[in-house]
Amino acid sequence: EHRLRERRPEHAQSAGEQLQNDSSLMKFSNRMIRSLFLFAILIIVAVFGVVISWHRIKIPFLIECFRHGPAATRGHAALALARSEANPKMLVPVLLPGLKDQSEYVREMTAVALGLIHQEPARVVPALLGCINSETDEISLVPMYGFHAIEHFGTNAKPWSPILLGMIESNGFNRWPRDGKGALYQINPEMGKPLMDQHEAEVSNHQAQVRLKYLEKQRQKNLAATNSLSPPVPLK
Repeated sequence: EHRLRERRPEHAQSAGEQLQNDSSLMKFSNRMIRSLFLFAILIIVAVFGVVISWHRIKIPFLIECFRHGPAATRGHAALALARSEANPKMLVPVLLPGLKDQSEYVREMTAVALGLIHQEPARVVPALLGCINSETDEISLVPMYGFHAIEHFGTNAKPWSPILLGMIESNGFNRWPRDGKGALYQINPEMGKPLMDQHEAEVSNHQAQVRLKYLEKQRQKNLAATNSLSPPVPLK
């Protein structure tokens, strides 16, 4: 009994220490949870701060890239600006100088960008027509992209349809015969339809001629093969 009495205080003391340890562990856990929660909030705030800051500086940054970057960067920046949330009318004066850039790629992408935003036709359409007409490289893609850009304006570009018609009749744009006529048809259907019908008829006629030539070659090959397999005629 005396030994049991001596052990009971020790047991009570160890139980109290266990409760104290559990309480300390719980406090530590709560502190860790609060710390992790605060750390997560700080990360979220930092990320939002970066996103908001980039949103504010993105447009000025792209404009600087378009004005002062190398050719590839200027071309990519033109497209990025056209696809951004910037005010399209504000972008027109920024992009217009790109139509006279020394780099063919920049002129191409600038034409595409101006077509995507299709604002300020009174300023943009004449500039696109001038860019197309001044292109001297026969294999340049600038006229094609320029015509497609003009198409985006639709009937808003109708006042310039006589100029486009004159360019088609004088230049022809033989490498891009359909693009110029297609642009004219989009901005002035009445003026462009006869040219499109004529073009489609020429294409259909050309395809028919190509098919006839192919069939004639096949006929000659078959005839030659038949003659080579024919038995020799016996001599009398």
